Amino acid sequence: MKRTTPFAALALIILFGGCQKQGDLEAKHYAKVPCDVNRGIKEYYNVEVDYITLAHEAISAMLKTIETVPSKVLVTDFVDLTSLENFSQLGYVFSNSVKNALIHQYNINVIEAEVSKYFKISGNGLKILSRDVNTIRTQSFDVTRAVVGTYTYSDEEIIIFVKLIDLETGIIEGSFAKKLPMNCEMMHLLSRK
Repeated sequence: MKRTTPFAALALIILFGGCQKQGDLEAKHYAKVPCDVNRGIKEYYNVEVDYITLAHEAISAMLKTIETVPSKVLVTDFVDLTSLENFSQLGYVFSNSVKNALIHQYNINVIEAEVSKYFKISGNGLKILSRDVNTIRTQSFDVTRAVVGTYTYSDEEIIIFVKLIDLETGIIEGSFAKKLPMNCEMMHLLSRK
């Protein structure tokens, strides 16, 4: 077996020291860089977020908790947790990444339609208009489950929540949450409609 010299070990640490796996995106691992958002320069973390991997991670975590994978689900746009509105491109990026994961990884049909007065399609996307799960139950499209996403953020971090809800019972069958350091790209997407 070949031994690694201290110099070679140090070179490997320097070479791969900045690489972080998707699951290890903690702010303490990254430096901040200046970013021009909304005509003001602020510093955000120098980290890249892989939205597709994040969506696959969320779907995988949620579907582990149910016995039978549904053949179709309704997916809402991700909305800001405080307003329940989606006024940014980031909500679309998150929801479209989840839709892509459901279709390509699990072969699940994704319904994107207004299924009741509690789901709304507008210029700001598809969203749930109520926090009360009893008001969003539906038989319209023979859809029994919905994937609902929300997020909340500050200048330091963003937290994403994804839930798989049984629309017949109101039970949250699966959930996923992830905290990410705020980067320039996400802040730009949050500031764009």
